[in-house]
Amino acid sequence: MDTQPFSQARILIVDDTPVNVHLLESILDEAGYTELHGLTDPRQVEPLLRNEPAPDLVLLDIRMPYLSGYEVLELIGQTLGESAPPVVVLTAQTDAETRSKALAMGALDFITKPFDQHEVLQRIHNILAVHSRSMERRNRSLELEAMVAERTAELQAQSLQEPVTGLPNRRALLMQATEWLKQAQPLAGYFIVADGLDDIARLHGYTIAETLATQLGQLFSRSPLAGKGMLGCWGNHEFVFLLPQPAGQEADAALLLRTAERIARLLSGEHEVDDMRLSLTVRIGISHSSRDSTAQELIRQAALALPKEGSSLTCQLYSADMTRQLERRSQLLQQLRLAIQQQELHLVYQPKVDLQTGQLLGAEALMRWQNPLLGAISPLEFIPLAETTGLILPMGEWLLDESMQQLSQWRTQGIIDDSFVLAINLSGSQLMQEGFAEQLLSRCLHWSIPPQMIQVEITESTLMIDIHKAIDQLNRLSEVGISAAIDDFGTGYSSLAYLRQLPVQVLKIDRSFVTGIENNVEDRRLAETITTLAHNLGCQVVAEGVETESQARLLHHLKCEQGQGYYFSRPLSVADFEHYTRAWPHDPADHS
Repeated sequence: MDTQPFSQARILIVDDTPVNVHLLESILDEAGYTELHGLTDPRQVEPLLRNEPAPDLVLLDIRMPYLSGYEVLELIGQTLGESAPPVVVLTAQTDAETRSKALAMGALDFITKPFDQHEVLQRIHNILAVHSRSMERRNRSLELEAMVAERTAELQAQSLQEPVTGLPNRRALLMQATEWLKQAQPLAGYFIVADGLDDIARLHGYTIAETLATQLGQLFSRSPLAGKGMLGCWGNHEFVFLLPQPAGQEADAALLLRTAERIARLLSGEHEVDDMRLSLTVRIGISHSSRDSTAQELIRQAALALPKEGSSLTCQLYSADMTRQLERRSQLLQQLRLAIQQQELHLVYQPKVDLQTGQLLGAEALMRWQNPLLGAISPLEFIPLAETTGLILPMGEWLLDESMQQLSQWRTQGIIDDSFVLAINLSGSQLMQEGFAEQLLSRCLHWSIPPQMIQVEITESTLMIDIHKAIDQLNRLSEVGISAAIDDFGTGYSSLAYLRQLPVQVLKIDRSFVTGIENNVEDRRLAETITTLAHNLGCQVVAEGVETESQARLLHHLKCEQGQGYYFSRPLSVADFEHYTRAWPHDPADHS
């Protein structure tokens, strides 16, 4: 029998009869086994198991003083657990009870005394072979488990790391914030936006932008703040910094703002990447945990506090009003989506008057919204919301249809004549639509309205969205007789060079200049400058927000042609406007 594969197997022989121990050692030694250990005192088994490598096989007598073989079996199981070696019982007894009890306690086989050399070697060889295969499978299983555990740890680390910058990612930030909050640790959240990073990606490529984002993380890691909290990536150009705060103290708003300003100064400005100097500005929203804060809520509040892009603010603290405003906006948006369908929108018309004669020259169609749940909602609130959500397009279509239908009806009824001009406000997205000019002319034809009775009003900011496309659309409208007015002139950023190219017939002086015209010399000069500029460009001037006779007189003196405001009339419903026109001629104030 070839014992070579198991010659190094560690075999422990436990028998209180020295002759039996010596005999088994001799048989095994002769067969080539080299790692043999014989004990005649079973009490020595426990220290041996604890201090020596575990045996690969135990040959165990049952009937012994001090400790029986059963007790040794139990000891082996308790000491080595799953690593316990196979046990072969040495016994002269062959009764069923002995065998059954030994097998129940973990014995694998029996060797009967007196020993038969061939049987002893064969049984030991068989058991070692099975044990060897079992150990190989167990070792492979343990290796596999170790590899899986190592890979799992790697994946776990990767799952908490943003791959480009190496910073903690969103999941890691939320986990850390949750852990701190569970420990009742007060926490400040800083939501940091690096403005310009997206533009750099589009202009110079994503590799450059990613390198710059990595540099921002490295720059922050060298600051004294880095060791006090956790900075991580939240989005493409967004970072979150979590900073534990002193326990048992109220949030120090001034300190929170100073910390945010330090971060802004650190990250804003020019950064060198591949011999390029790239400029960034930073905006930061700040929140502070309360007793019941969650990680999600803390970061959401910081994001909500983020100053608007283009704002004069760099850093801003969260307040509960911000959540209320967001809830109000969400409620408005939900209702606004149904406003047209449920016929909640209506138009009012504010007269435009000749400042010299008092004659009614036209009107501006203004959209109003009366919601059964929220009541009357100001256009200053719902128009910007409609513009940012795309709802302005269907609302603008409705305004055109409604106002032109009404104009056609008034014309048919003889309430107005063809000299009347109705001004209709256009959004930027409307004006920039392909074929808008043709669609507007088509509406004029549909309602049998002479094009010169329609005037479109656009703001300076609308024109600047795409000045070349705006010029093209306005030229098409001008060719068919539809005039254009620049609304709120003086509050935007029109270029005089572009103004000369624009086919615009009217400039409207913003009400902010008209309000102070009686007492403020600067406002009066601005109004005069705008009027002179308009006339030099071949345009007429309409003054908005005329509230008093004195304002009307001054504007006429400045050679402003038309006025619009509560001095002449508030915005009127259809019925009130019809009554207003039938009451002409008025006895207007003497504007001369």
